[in-house]
Amino acid sequence: MINFAIIGRNFVVDEMIASMRLFDEISLKALYSRNSETGNEYAKKQNIEKVYTSLEELAEDKDIHAVYIASPNYCHESHTLKMLEAGKHVFCEKPINKSFSGAKRMTDTAEKNGVVFMEAMMSAHVPGTEKIRELLSQIGTVRRVNLSFCQYSSRYDKFKAGIVENAFDPILENGSFMDLGVYPVHLLLNLFGMPEKIDAKALFLPMSIDGQGSMLCNYPDFQAILTWSKITQGYLPSEIQGENGSILIDKVSKPTVITLIPGNGERKEFETLFGKPVMYYEIKDFIAQINGEKMPRFNELSLMEAALMESAREKMGIDFVPKA
Repeated sequence: MINFAIIGRNFVVDEMIASMRLFDEISLKALYSRNSETGNEYAKKQNIEKVYTSLEELAEDKDIHAVYIASPNYCHESHTLKMLEAGKHVFCEKPINKSFSGAKRMTDTAEKNGVVFMEAMMSAHVPGTEKIRELLSQIGTVRRVNLSFCQYSSRYDKFKAGIVENAFDPILENGSFMDLGVYPVHLLLNLFGMPEKIDAKALFLPMSIDGQGSMLCNYPDFQAILTWSKITQGYLPSEIQGENGSILIDKVSKPTVITLIPGNGERKEFETLFGKPVMYYEIKDFIAQINGEKMPRFNELSLMEAALMESAREKMGIDFVPKA
C-alpha cells in the first residue's frame, strides 16, 4: 500500500483524488494546508484523516510514502525538495519549475535519495499521444504543426474588475504561458524533440502578467506554431500536417480523440481513453515507477520542457515581476 499526502486544494486536486481512488494500491492518508480551518474542511470533504499545517511535520511522517504537490507554481521546487529529501516519492503538478536549473535540482535530488519524482503532465501518459506517434507514418513528411490551448479563464472577469486571483498573479509564477502554454510545449517535445530555433511573443495585461502568447519553433523539415491564451476561447483542434495527410488532436493537454485525414480526405477517428478518466494513466505510471519500473523518459521530457520554456520566457520578457 502506498500512503499518499496531498499538498494543494483546487478543482484539479479534486479530479486527481477521484482518480487516485480507483487504485487499490493507494491510500490517501493526509493533506497539508497553511490554514487548519480550511484544511480540515477539505479533509472532511475528501474523507482524508490527517491534516498538517507544518511541512516539516509532514516530511517527518514515516507513514507517508508519496506526496502529490499541487501548490502554486512558485512553491513547487521548495515543497518538492523538502519531501524528496525526507525520502518520499513526489508527483508534482506542471510546470515543475520556471528554470532548467531548478528542474534539474528536483530530478537530481530524487535520484540522490532513491525515490521517484514525476511531473503530473497528462499528455505524456494518455494513450492518445502514442496513437498520434503511431499515425505520423501515415501522413508522410511532416511540414507544419499547429498546437493550441486557448481557454478563457473563469477568473479573467474578476481580473478586469480589479480583483487579482492566483491565476493572474505574476508573483506566484502564473500567467498564460506557465498555466496553458506548457501543454503545447510538452506535447511538441514529446513528439518531435527540441527545435533548432525559436521565437516567442506575449501579450501583457496590467501588472505584467501575460494573457496570451505564441511561439514559432523551427525544425530541419518543418515549422511548429504554438498558441495559448487565458483571455480568449479557442474551438479549433490542433493539427499536424504532412505531405500525405493530417492528424487532428482534440486537446493538447490530454489528447483523447485523434482524427486521421489521409490525402483522400476519408476521416478515421480514434477514441483513446478506453473508459478510464484522463488522470488514470499518469497515476498508473507513477505507481509503476514506485514499484521499480524504470521510466526515465518522463523526467527527460520535463527537463526539456523547463529548458525550452525558460528560453521562450526570456524572449517574451516574462519575468514574474509585477509592473503598473
